[in-house]
Parts: sequence; C-alpha cells; structure tokens
Amino acid sequence: MTTNQAGFSLLELLIAITASSILLLVGGTFVGQGTLSINADLNKTLVQTDTETAVNTIAKVIKSARSVEAQNSQPDLYSPGGSGNLYGWSGIAGSNGTLILAIPSRDTSGNLLYVDGLHTNLYTDDIVYYFDATSKKLYKRTIANAVSGNIAVTTCPPLYATPACPADSVIVQDIANLTTSYFDSNNVSVSIPTGTESVGYTLTETRVIGNKSYAGTYTTNASLRNK
Repeated sequence: MTTNQAGFSLLELLIAITASSILLLVGGTFVGQGTLSINADLNKTLVQTDTETAVNTIAKVIKSARSVEAQNSQPDLYSPGGSGNLYGWSGIAGSNGTLILAIPSRDTSGNLLYVDGLHTNLYTDDIVYYFDATSKKLYKRTIANAVSGNIAVTTCPPLYATPACPADSVIVQDIANLTTSYFDSNNVSVSIPTGTESVGYTLTETRVIGNKSYAGTYTTNASLRNK
C-alpha cells in the first residue's frame, strides 16, 4: 500500500511566514494608530473638562458677589502694591486681568452679617482671582472682613502660608490665557468694574501630555445676583 503525504516545501513555508508577518505588522499598526487616536481624544476631553470646571467654579462665586471691585476693599498684607500698601490689588478688565469680588460675609450658621440693624448694608469679604505668570496658575485669595463672627478665613501666598493663614487655592494650572470683561446694566462692555452687572470670563488651558499639546477654551458670562 502506498501512502501519499501532502506537505509544505521550504519555499512555501517561507512564503507563509512572510505573509503572516506582514499581516501582523499591518494589524499592529492599525491597532497602534487606533490606540493613539483614542488617547488623544481622551486627553483633549480631559483638558477641556478641566477648563470648563474651572470657569464654572468662578462663575458660581461671581453670581454670589455683591459687587466687582476696582481694588480690594479689605486690607491685604500681601497685596501686590508693595510694602505698606494694603490695597494694591487692581481689578482691570482684559487679558490675564485680576478679578476682585465683594462677597457677603456670613457666620457659622450661614447667616448674612449686616452693618446695621435695619439690614440694609452687608459686610463683605474680598475674593481675588489672580494669574501667576511664572507658574501659569490661577489662584484664589480670600481676604476676610474682620467683623466678629465671620466664618471666612484670609489666605496667603503659598510661600508665606501658615496654619492661621492657609495657602491661596489653585483653581487651574497650565493657563495659556484668560480674559476678563465687565458689562453694565445695558450689557455694554466697560473697562472699570464700578457698576458692573455681569462678568465675562474666558479661560484657555494648554497642557503637554507625552509629546503632544492639548488645548481647551471655555467662556461664561455670569450676572451678579446679590447686588
């Protein structure tokens, strides 16, 4: 009895191996490109979400403000005006401008603190949002009114922070640009914050992840509700 056994020649085996290698290489390339694309989309979404969250956080504070200030009304030992100038913060509209908000003071129960018994005038704290060009971070400083019962706590620059004066909060980092705009009761843009009814805030964040740069921009316009 004769048995016929089919087999592969050396040439056929080499061809098969080569073809398989090419298919694996092509498949791996598509998978790699797909993974990179997914990661890029995810990173872009993360940066955009981070930017949006920061702006919405600021907008919430703007809505609770009594007024927008041209300079801080509460004395600040670390104001940028230099030694001895306790009122050196300047709230100027425009690119990388400082935003100064007068926020009603409250006690530990959340009650508003009034200057007079008729409840016609409120005590206020200062909330200052300022951009640090060196670190590319947006900070929030609280300058608490010294009125008795006020729950607010004054904060300080991180370099000078103590248990009694905690560090200013970092709202967002990797800032490429921020723009502040002020609008009066007729929705007309004004450069001086006095009489401001609403604040426009645009923030652009640029972050490098791996070897790629991702940018996110978000804009809001928030009206003061405690005037």
